Amino acid sequence: MLLDRAVNRPRAGVEYRELDWGDMQTWIRQVFFSGEEMTASKTNAERLSPVAAAHRILTCSFGMIPFGIYRKEDGARLPVDDPTLNQLLKVRPNPDMTPFLVKKTQMSNAFWHGVGYIWNRRDDRGQLIERIPLPSECCSIRKDLNTGILWYDFNVDGVQKTFLGYELSMLFFESYDGVRGRGMLDLARESIAADAMAQRYAKKFYQNGARVSGIVELDADADKDTRDKVKSAFRRYASDEAFAVAVLDHGMKYTPLGINQHDAQFIESREFAVEEIARFSGVPKFMLQVGKEAYNSNAQQRINFVTDTLVPYVTQAEQEDSWKLPTPGQKAQGWYVKGNVDVLLRADPQTRMEYMVKGIEHSIFNPDECRAKDELNPIPGGLGKQFMATKNLGSLESVLKGDGENA
Repeated sequence: MLLDRAVNRPRAGVEYRELDWGDMQTWIRQVFFSGEEMTASKTNAERLSPVAAAHRILTCSFGMIPFGIYRKEDGARLPVDDPTLNQLLKVRPNPDMTPFLVKKTQMSNAFWHGVGYIWNRRDDRGQLIERIPLPSECCSIRKDLNTGILWYDFNVDGVQKTFLGYELSMLFFESYDGVRGRGMLDLARESIAADAMAQRYAKKFYQNGARVSGIVELDADADKDTRDKVKSAFRRYASDEAFAVAVLDHGMKYTPLGINQHDAQFIESREFAVEEIARFSGVPKFMLQVGKEAYNSNAQQRINFVTDTLVPYVTQAEQEDSWKLPTPGQKAQGWYVKGNVDVLLRADPQTRMEYMVKGIEHSIFNPDECRAKDELNPIPGGLGKQFMATKNLGSLESVLKGDGENA
């Protein structure tokens, strides 16, 4: 009799369902995350503070660098006063954007998609009239198998246009073949996805009243309505009555499901994610507001950021624009594009003055050139154009001649 009751008694209120592996993964994501698989998309990445900070710092720093036209003449490097190119490089590349914004947009596209494009638009005479950044995600590249020529097809808001390579100034974040770029969404895909999942986990954690999910066991048979009521009561307790005390009756037992943030090393994982983004982007950790280091160390890292991270991009832009902006006749005359990274290395006033004094004393700069760096007027009468040297320094020629005045 007892055995018959034990074997044939009514089953407890349990639902059984067969799940394939895909459904099982979906169920696990619903329990631990939000039910959605996290991908390293631009939308997800730009919501992460270290990625957004690295993007802002890199694009703004590149946009701040002024570019100008120079000419080589008998070993000298002379600035060129060309109204058209100066207008496009220093004043207004197109009616809607400043030079800063054009370069920032180009670097932004390179950061996300691996390559940034600027359309160097010319009129029927071949005269450069506009520089317009194009969205990299709207570009597809095809190669003519007969000639080997690359065509760049852009489809922007339903408008299609095809370019040849010489019409576009390209800036690569990273490239393995010189044609297709690789950006942060490719290089740091796993790091971005992991940090996004950690951020979503934190959101779910606090949405649940800073409590992990769990299972409530009932020491009795329960139908679906009873189980829904218990689940609803615990959900209200976890969200609406944070820090309250739960009272379990009727033999209920609560078993936590998951791990807390301390056991998951949540804070450590977020800090490691910042370090990963710093490695991929080349932006120092201290500029991403991580780590405590001495002022001198931070200053040296900022110099390294300019020389090791920005200068390669500036060099790439100089070589690209030097080939594609001047006309063939201008290139034959030695015209080229040069960027000035010194604007990112401005020190405190005292250090800056010491730098200028030494430059003047050793005939590296004349006084007017140093004044121009701070937007000051030249010395009247042309006196500031003369190069100066201290008397205790003499030229090799004066030493050989035995000129006592310069000895």
